[in-house]
Amino acid sequence: ALAQRAGVEGSVWIKALVDKEGKVRDVIIIKDSGANAGFEEAAIDAAKKTVWKPAIANGQPIAVWITYKIDFKLRE
Repeated sequence: ALAQRAGVEGSVWIKALVDKEGKVRDVIIIKDSGANAGFEEAAIDAAKKTVWKPAIANGQPIAVWITYKIDFKLRE
């Protein structure tokens, strides 16, 4: 809400640990938005709510770190 009122957009790069069940167990910000508008906290909250298809190695699910970008854009 703060960013929306200020008309600020930004992107956050996160690294998330996805466990054998596909749940996010840990989240690290690897590149912040630099906007000081709460995007990092929102990105961490969003990442923790996601569920992924687990990675498979030798026919078994394994935990892996994934990296991705979350964009915060204003709606018109």
